[in-house]
Amino acid sequence: MRILQLTACVALCLTSSLLAAAEPTPPEGFRLLFNGKDLSGWHGLNPHAAARLTGDEREANLEKQRAEFAEHWRVEDGELVNDGHGPYANTDEEFGNIELLLEYKTVAGADSGIYLRGTPQVQIWDWHQSYDPARPTRKPHLGSGGLFNNSANSAGRHPMQFADRPFGEWNTFRIRQIGARTWVWLNDKLVVDGAEMHNYWDRKKPLPAKGPIMLQTHGGEIRWRNIFVREIGDEEAETILAAAESDEKSLADALTLHAPFDDSFDAAFSRGDRTAYVRQGKELHRAEANADVTIDADAGRYGGAMHFPHKSGYRPAFRGAGVLDYNDENWSATVSVWLRLTPDEDLEPGYCDPVQIIGNDSKKGFVFLEWSKDETPRYFRYAIRPLSEIWNPNNVSWAEIPFEKRPMVQVERAPFSREKWTHVVFTLENVNDEDAASGGRLYINGVPQGSIDGWDLTFEWDPESVLLVLGAAYVGRIDDLAVFDRVLTEAEVKQIYGLQHGVSELYGTRRK
Repeated sequence: MRILQLTACVALCLTSSLLAAAEPTPPEGFRLLFNGKDLSGWHGLNPHAAARLTGDEREANLEKQRAEFAEHWRVEDGELVNDGHGPYANTDEEFGNIELLLEYKTVAGADSGIYLRGTPQVQIWDWHQSYDPARPTRKPHLGSGGLFNNSANSAGRHPMQFADRPFGEWNTFRIRQIGARTWVWLNDKLVVDGAEMHNYWDRKKPLPAKGPIMLQTHGGEIRWRNIFVREIGDEEAETILAAAESDEKSLADALTLHAPFDDSFDAAFSRGDRTAYVRQGKELHRAEANADVTIDADAGRYGGAMHFPHKSGYRPAFRGAGVLDYNDENWSATVSVWLRLTPDEDLEPGYCDPVQIIGNDSKKGFVFLEWSKDETPRYFRYAIRPLSEIWNPNNVSWAEIPFEKRPMVQVERAPFSREKWTHVVFTLENVNDEDAASGGRLYINGVPQGSIDGWDLTFEWDPESVLLVLGAAYVGRIDDLAVFDRVLTEAEVKQIYGLQHGVSELYGTRRK
């Protein structure tokens, strides 16, 4: 019996080994790039090692890297394995417009990526690493899939949402590139949505029309399998680009940031940086829970919530690049947030701003939600203050200006209570546009409360300094913060108000 069991076990192991080593089967329309058996079709090259070399010295380096390729790369059970060292794996073939499918599995401490057209890169991180203010452009905690070598704060540099699986599990990439426009899905989540990949080798030049696919190795073992590609023809490319450039954005496509505050202050989805910061002096540090601001699990409108137990100076904020995208020609946006407090009982004396949008100088523009400081009950307001010489030509305090002469919407008895959540939405329309009427609207629980009209809403912010700030002198809870890159209609505001599971419901409706 033991001999029979051993024989069966050996047979099963041999069968499994043969199956693992079998040639992978590509989906319809795709073809193999890695055959699962040997290194044919690939060679070794780290382009950074040879970038500045010329002539015979360069040729010698390239020959050396090709020779070293098999020392660090091997095929094991149908997987392409690298030991964390040596040159990158390069396709012998060059590609232009493509759709690429592959799977990878890596280890702690490793740093890898996928070069497209020989250009870095779709990034693969060890996402357990902490954010380091001394290296502000590196944000491994945001996860993999971003175009890491794009310029700082540019579209696509960081993944829009976290999608990495735990170490030991396989991750799946789907990457589409047409021209420089690049889409990345990681584990079926869209993490880069048609962002332009920058030419790392020469920022002044466009991305090359063709180039090899490279699998980067750096710092730890990485395994690859099921590597398939299909070329995208001109007609299909034009159709995809036309859809991406359409002005008819759905509610989901207009979303630029969503912070559910379930387990951290960071956003779950963002077209810019998902990190929540606090300003300390001139530096931005990652916001962390503390005695002034906490994450209350299961206390939110849809899960966790940000909780300000008392008035403090700790104000988490999100960067404007990719999120608000302030500009000096025509700026429009919508902000949605849920609040829970009883203002006259919970707030401490003085003005309170649960949400602000600020730039480098409040005299050059200031947007905020506010509770007044002197009235009982305290008024709730939405204000858009442009250049100070426009709204405050006599240079007097905000409190001294009659209500009707302030650029704001004021609600005398807003329905806020610590017993229930209240939904607030405000819009910004055509700010800085000389040829269009500018303004803004306030909604509470899906119902319009008023608008800011007839004002010259000219700002002069430095776009790099714009922040969305939460909790200025606020006491209460905040949940499900969302930002959209256009003015939402009343019907769309009501749609958000009626979502059963919050703005996260919109993610699955994004263009495929």
